Amino acid sequence: MNTSSNDRYPKSAKSVAQACAITFQGNASNNLQQDAFFFLDNWYQEDLGVMAVTPVASPFCLAVSDGVASSNQSQHCSKAVVKAISRLWRNHRKLTADAIHQSINQAKHSSKRHGAAATLAMVVGEVNSEGLVKATITHVGDSRVYWLPEGASQWQCLTRDHNLLNELIDQQAQEQGRQAKFSDYNREGMAGSLYSITECFALTADDSYISSEVPEANSCTIDVNSGDCLLVCTDGIHDLVPSYDWQTVSAQTDLQEWLITLKNQVYDSDGNAYDNGTAILVRFY
Repeated sequence: MNTSSNDRYPKSAKSVAQACAITFQGNASNNLQQDAFFFLDNWYQEDLGVMAVTPVASPFCLAVSDGVASSNQSQHCSKAVVKAISRLWRNHRKLTADAIHQSINQAKHSSKRHGAAATLAMVVGEVNSEGLVKATITHVGDSRVYWLPEGASQWQCLTRDHNLLNELIDQQAQEQGRQAKFSDYNREGMAGSLYSITECFALTADDSYISSEVPEANSCTIDVNSGDCLLVCTDGIHDLVPSYDWQTVSAQTDLQEWLITLKNQVYDSDGNAYDNGTAILVRFY
């Protein structure tokens, strides 16, 4: 994999986890790699690659961004998102959707890239004063973060896709005078138009970014315990292989082999890897 060169964010000497990433172009009909990701210190956009298993020290950042295929030049927007994260991380800036939006659109983009769009799923973690790992999950669009608590038999989704289907679920719950349950979200097997993205980052080619809206982002913070795992991935993973078909992860699991198996599941699925796929797997000590 090719890398960008960044100054290292100050970290503790002690690692808190191991992480590994995989990315592949798949059988995308446009023959483009529209996924990009940020892994600890560097950003990447590759047709195919598997990272080495890497120690993770506090603080850390892991993120994926998926270019929205319905927008032209979207591979440039996903790259702009992870490059913005890299700049903010290097400069010790807080990683918020607003900060990423401003960083993306203060850069100069050619007119042909105007309107290119991308999603985001990101985990920022740090050990607090009590020695506990706090992980802040931020997402825009339909890239997701999953959690596997130690000893659990199934992965849990932590993010609610920003799409028409989930908006309709919220609207129906509101009309019925109740709060939608998280299990109501991210349904499968519905009409394709219902999965249309309602929130994303977008490139602008002029000063219009000053008045453009920051995409709606959702964030939550969880306590991560020893033995827990997180997976950050684009929809090219979770759309084709639902999380109930993913393997669990133990202390003995080879993280590279786990991700390669997941990639093979994507290619063996009914969808036959019709989209790009990127996944970052983290196992905490």
